Amino acid sequence: MRNQLPFGDENSIQELVTPDLQFSFQIVAAHKRTVNGQWSYPEHHHPMFELNMVLEGEQTLIAENSSFVQQAGDILFIPPSVTHRSEGSAGKETMTYFCLHFDIDDLTLRRSLMGMQTTLLSAGDPSSAAIHDALRRLIMTLPYAETSLQRDKLAFLSDTFLMLSALSRWTIEEGSGELTGKDATENEVSLASTIERELRGSSAAERMSEERIGVEKLAARLGYSSTYCKRVFQRVYGMSPRQYLTGLIVRQAKLLLIDSELTVEAIAYQLGYQDVSQFSKQFKRWMNMSPTAFRRLTK
Repeated sequence: MRNQLPFGDENSIQELVTPDLQFSFQIVAAHKRTVNGQWSYPEHHHPMFELNMVLEGEQTLIAENSSFVQQAGDILFIPPSVTHRSEGSAGKETMTYFCLHFDIDDLTLRRSLMGMQTTLLSAGDPSSAAIHDALRRLIMTLPYAETSLQRDKLAFLSDTFLMLSALSRWTIEEGSGELTGKDATENEVSLASTIERELRGSSAAERMSEERIGVEKLAARLGYSSTYCKRVFQRVYGMSPRQYLTGLIVRQAKLLLIDSELTVEAIAYQLGYQDVSQFSKQFKRWMNMSPTAFRRLTK
């Protein structure tokens, strides 16, 4: 019997289909701050990317044992885990800056961004003009944090997508052209990509199993030690395999919870949990709210 083709496929000559896109772009504690001449910020590091833009005055920021002097309009891009501190204004004058911490779990863009060094994006630099413009637009829509108006939040979301576009374009134009992780060899990038494909292509139950036990089984299947696989994945993508898997599970859980036809129990089962209480406890640890509370927010 002849197979029935989906409507529109029969008699087709050529077709291009884009890969599915499903990722999370997270902005955390974006803030604009004015400080006096005695202000400084101690040495620290964090797992997120950072864009630090001086709006008025000047700032001396130390990152990777290098000193960067930012004038008004200058942006410093800082990759994850880079130790940095601010010495404030060298002239001990008032300074205003805007700081944006962000994270993304799309590994193509993340890998490209991880290949970028700590970089000073000078005001007026054509290669980073889109990033400057996107940051200024985000600053203009910051008041939504106080108003909580839907219109203001939508404006902030719109400008967030502009920032995502600007960062993508910047890595294409200023990167090496090779989507490699910092200090990673070609073989390590290939191994990390293989691990990522295996994890992304796993079923919900397999993801839960791997999330609990790490990548031991996967490493054995690929012929490497789990320690080496974890180290390579971290070097290329700036996150551990477990963090990546957790992100996949959280994203899938949130998408399923948006579907009001599915019960929380059914969702827990689909995700590979043995019982709903286990899922609810884990979801609350991830999101600081219960699955039911998250579902109410999406209505």
